[in-house]
Amino acid sequence: MSVIKPITHPNPEVSVAIPTLPKNDYEPPEPLRNQSFNAYEVVVISDAELNRCEARNKGMEAAEADIIAQTDDDCIPPETWVGDIYKKFNNNPELVLVESTLDKHQVPPRNYPGANLAYRKDLALDIGGFDSELDGWRADTDFGWRMEIEYSLERCQQDTRLEVKHQGPLRTSVDREIERKFRARYPKRYFTVLDHPHSIVSKHTGKIAAAAYSFFPRFTENLIRVFQARVRTHL
Repeated sequence: MSVIKPITHPNPEVSVAIPTLPKNDYEPPEPLRNQSFNAYEVVVISDAELNRCEARNKGMEAAEADIIAQTDDDCIPPETWVGDIYKKFNNNPELVLVESTLDKHQVPPRNYPGANLAYRKDLALDIGGFDSELDGWRADTDFGWRMEIEYSLERCQQDTRLEVKHQGPLRTSVDREIERKFRARYPKRYFTVLDHPHSIVSKHTGKIAAAAYSFFPRFTENLIRVFQARVRTHL
């Protein structure tokens, strides 16, 4: 495993953790070298043998700060990003997790995109970090939801002011088998948070779908497969 710290500090308050592809010849984007906040380090994990979840967990372990700000090697954070993250956690000792958005992909609340996420290191380690069983699809959301379950939803927040720029295409694509596993883990959250997040009527529909899944998982999965097949035939 290759852990690189291109930016160091003798006593960092924030560790910026970035899993990268070995072929990328990674250099931190200029805004990470010119942050308005000084007490931070950058931890880059570059190992072709690790999946993304394993790389994130290695970065978590290598981080020296209590607060970890997580992004990807194709993202450019604003120059106030690290300082703003530190202020949020420092001003709110109860805060566990903060998610934000990507400029090209307006992620709804409670999806917890791994390319723009910050959390307390010790609490993240206590829940086991990122789950490789869901690597490539839904692992970030799973991490966020486990933080909600363990420490309460009220201690997990979204702050769109921390938005980062994302260059290039998304690296994840829908994996239907992982989606099925994820749905089985969190039927209520899945149908109310992901599928029906907005109106009251939709939330009630989501609750009905979640209840149906809880009592009749195989039947509901079959209905979902039929629906997905019909959608694909009309694309």
